[in-house]
Amino acid sequence: MNVNKLAKKFEKLKNTTRQHSFIYISDNSYVDVEYCHSIIKFENELIILQLAKSIVKIIGFNLSMKNYGYRNVKIYGKIYSIQFEEDTAEENV
Repeated sequence: MNVNKLAKKFEKLKNTTRQHSFIYISDNSYVDVEYCHSIIKFENELIILQLAKSIVKIIGFNLSMKNYGYRNVKIYGKIYSIQFEEDTAEENV
């Protein structure tokens, strides 16, 4: 097997089994989320994300989202609040 293919498969496996997500908040207009497992809801005033061990609700106005890389998103807009909820599902996707 090609070493590059093996390395890509390892990185994919590592990212799918990752147990932590990271959120960087620079101000009330920008949030950077690393290792987002899925986007549950995306609306102009509400974004709900499934992270490794929790669900995050970002509430604001005129929210937009850009994907950059594998499971990483940037959220822009006027952000009013960020809420964290424990994920009660048995298995995170």
